[in-house]
Amino acid sequence: MTVQPQAVPAATRAGGTLGKRILAFAGHPLFRGDSQVVHGRNPYRRMLVPGSLAESDFDSPPGPGEWAAHRALAAHRLLGTFYEAETVLLPEQGLDGLYEDFDLFYGPDLKELREGAVSELERFAFGCLDEAVDVSGAATPDVLEAYFQHVVEEAAAGPSPALTAIANARDRKSAADLYLVQLALDGLTEASAMSRNLAGAYGPEQSALFKIFIDEFGYGVYDAKHTTIFAKMLRSRAMATHVHAYWNFYLAGPLATNNYYYYLSRDHAKFFRYAGAVTYAEAVFAPAFVEMIKVFRDIFGDTVDLHYCDEHAHIDEHHGRITRDQVLLALAGRHGPRVVPELLRGIAEARLVGGWFEDDTAAQIRWADDLPRHRELAGSARTGSEPPLRVALTTGSPFGTRSHDGDVVLEVERGEADLVTTPTGPPERLARGETLLIPGGRLYGIRPATPETACLLHAVSPA
Repeated sequence: MTVQPQAVPAATRAGGTLGKRILAFAGHPLFRGDSQVVHGRNPYRRMLVPGSLAESDFDSPPGPGEWAAHRALAAHRLLGTFYEAETVLLPEQGLDGLYEDFDLFYGPDLKELREGAVSELERFAFGCLDEAVDVSGAATPDVLEAYFQHVVEEAAAGPSPALTAIANARDRKSAADLYLVQLALDGLTEASAMSRNLAGAYGPEQSALFKIFIDEFGYGVYDAKHTTIFAKMLRSRAMATHVHAYWNFYLAGPLATNNYYYYLSRDHAKFFRYAGAVTYAEAVFAPAFVEMIKVFRDIFGDTVDLHYCDEHAHIDEHHGRITRDQVLLALAGRHGPRVVPELLRGIAEARLVGGWFEDDTAAQIRWADDLPRHRELAGSARTGSEPPLRVALTTGSPFGTRSHDGDVVLEVERGEADLVTTPTGPPERLARGETLLIPGGRLYGIRPATPETACLLHAVSPA
């Protein structure tokens, strides 16, 4: 995809040192993408859409209500790539033909760019949590226990917005597949962030966390490993099972949720915050998977393999008890009131970013399921006075997905285009002159349906 901005030069919009490092990293050949919608079996290549990064303002961090903004999506794609370079990714089929990419991904040039940008990018991506979460006031073990119980009961009582959107969708199968893709972010590399908190020496709480970690890894039996049984669920839907096959369809909220646990785990000064966050996550997983089983069985019957969900609905009740009693409350009791605010903050932040996951996924499902109405809305949208962005495409153009901070109207100027909004659902064909409204924060990609295609992106006036 070639994006041709008509206004401020890209170098100006990219911002200062952080923006320059980001553009240098994303411009590397590993991250320029190809014409395929689904990424190949190469964990080192993923599309970072460098053209859209050039439009983003990396001097102005997104606020608490801007978790779906394009600069948030861009930042979390980058952060996820940074974090995974600290893990071991090897393709299942072997490295034959991929040795060079392996060396580039883990090599000194990209490592230097990552290390020079990661802390500042974390502040950019997660700084809004300081504004969104307030833990002032009484902070005692009793307050901690009461607050934890309250938020867990709240989560169990309310239906999942994302699963509700799936159940209400016209195309429920495509909506369910989109949800599976968001789960795959963690599901195919499960417990990788947790592993960073297992080293050192901090008493029985360390052993309690390790119990959970070893469960995730099937007690050393590969067929019982949670990533293995997650792949079985994908295969039952005829979906790809290699890491980041559906990179183009990860939403900003799910990316932020996955990155949050890496963010805490990278800085051991945030260990108590991590303990609060992982305790909340383990406590709310079990009822969420029970709800997922009901929705997916209603859609697919027995044709979908839900072993992964059954396992989590069972084991996460156990993990929830372990983390509550042997990690959260044990740490508060052992280390005193000074650590309680951080434990509380971790719970509150995990609850907040989990909400981002749900709300972003639900919004994407509802939009992708209702594109004909957004054709109609485009006709009444008031576009601003700024010149539109022009996107020129050929059949060999790299495919990438993006979003916008505000609403835009997509217009096909030349040829025909397919608007891609879900990993498995049919694209929306747009002919020359046709328009469609893309709400702010909604993820989409454009594929040319003719040898040469050009589209215009008109910003909608907030008025």
